[in-house]
Amino acid sequence: MNSLQFNLSQSAIDSQHFCTELDQFLLQNSVIAGQRFKIVTCILEAVANIAQHSQVDLAKVSLIIRCERDKVTIDLLDNSPFIEPQKPSCPPPLSLTGRGLWIMQNWMDQVRVQASVAGTHLRLSLLRH
Repeated sequence: MNSLQFNLSQSAIDSQHFCTELDQFLLQNSVIAGQRFKIVTCILEAVANIAQHSQVDLAKVSLIIRCERDKVTIDLLDNSPFIEPQKPSCPPPLSLTGRGLWIMQNWMDQVRVQASVAGTHLRLSLLRH
């Protein structure tokens, strides 16, 4: 099992380097292109949700990606108060919001949001093909 951990910051998220490093880590672990795209997109959506819907300083957000033989697991931990997410539904085509959770639910094999000691823990898992 290989893992990668980021302690995020707004400047890291704003740079192309963040996506490139995520993609390179997944490529080095033989994750196929379509799955790499889904994983990186879901991570960006999750981080955008934290930035948009909470008062959390992104520097206090931890991202851990683990590549195992049969799956990729993403853990995103922040110190925001836990709020039970609503069941996502497909947003209207011209809507500017509401896609993130729907994309995660439809692209990942498992999406779990739960309270943690420090705040909120999002876990995404994708089975490898």
